[in-house]
Amino acid sequence: MKIVIFASSKEAEMEEPVICDRDTVKVDESKCTGRTISVAPYVAKHLKDLGYYVIVVDPFAGDYEADEVIKGTTFQIPDEIVKDNYVLIATKHVYDTWAIIKSILGGAKEIAVVMSLKRAKTILKRVIEAGIDKDKLRKLRIPAGLDINSKNEKDIAFSIVSEILMVTKGGTGLPLRDIKGFEKLLEDL
Repeated sequence: MKIVIFASSKEAEMEEPVICDRDTVKVDESKCTGRTISVAPYVAKHLKDLGYYVIVVDPFAGDYEADEVIKGTTFQIPDEIVKDNYVLIATKHVYDTWAIIKSILGGAKEIAVVMSLKRAKTILKRVIEAGIDKDKLRKLRIPAGLDINSKNEKDIAFSIVSEILMVTKGGTGLPLRDIKGFEKLLEDL
């Protein structure tokens, strides 16, 4: 399976400094600040190590361990890139709304978003105003990842990769001790 990571190595100084249409994004680089730490490079590396085909879209991309990197402050993403693939959105307020709409309309199989619920409330209002039905938003995984009490980017990346593995491989996310019946084993001793 392919994993598409919409990311940004810079953070937006203002609310989503982009001009976009269905397939194209143009980022106003003057409204984005220096390089910041992101979960995206860690997620890309781990997924690549696990054998996934990784496509990173980052207007300000530096070094990513990925099969494809799409960069530049103007880029085009046809639906075929996201169709039937797992999408992770970690755009740091640069093009959140567009990435969610593109992923939904492009037919992504799963969509996870690195975003707080407070931020999601603002962005999802925009997505609904753009004509996306609420039922299509129910499949979003916001915030992305499993609860492992993550405190930093590397931990958050493991949380997200764990969720991707769970979803793509059909796992439950439950502890193996519960699934395999450890308590029963103890009772039977």
